[in-house]
Amino acid sequence: MSRMNNVFTTEDIKSSIEYKWRKSSVILLSSIYAIVEVVMLFAALIMNLDDIKYIGLSFQIWLIVTATYSVIFLPFIAFYCYKMIYLLKNYQRFDSYEVMLDNVSTSYAYRGAVYYTVVVDVDGERRQVATNPYFSSGLFATFTLEDYNNKKVIGLYDRTKDKFYIVKKIG
Repeated sequence: MSRMNNVFTTEDIKSSIEYKWRKSSVILLSSIYAIVEVVMLFAALIMNLDDIKYIGLSFQIWLIVTATYSVIFLPFIAFYCYKMIYLLKNYQRFDSYEVMLDNVSTSYAYRGAVYYTVVVDVDGERRQVATNPYFSSGLFATFTLEDYNNKKVIGLYDRTKDKFYIVKKIG
């Protein structure tokens, strides 16, 4: 838990674990959203190929369903985008630390993923702070638990949100 100077650049942050995790979530959610929209549009159009006069009505129904689906789905994409922008705009204000990832916990919000609790020294006070649940052991896991468990990482501590953002693994 040694505090370091924050000498990260914007490119370092864009290649950080935190940023990549958020970006992969945006890409995944956007892809799912787009696929569902295209499938629904083709389904609406294909159902009316034998009677062309109802294509306009099918398209209107598709727009209503799309609007409803968007109200439910797009806030999640916007949230991840906000978190990426927040990190990029504020990373220079955060304190940098080298910590060990050795206190793992299961995330209830992100099934199958785990997060770590790390200890940082903030103005002489030891604080336990959680990372985000980047890690899992699944087939499609970007950051596997096996690659990061009991390893040293460098990250940024956000006092405002009381979060630790992992930038990179060093050991």
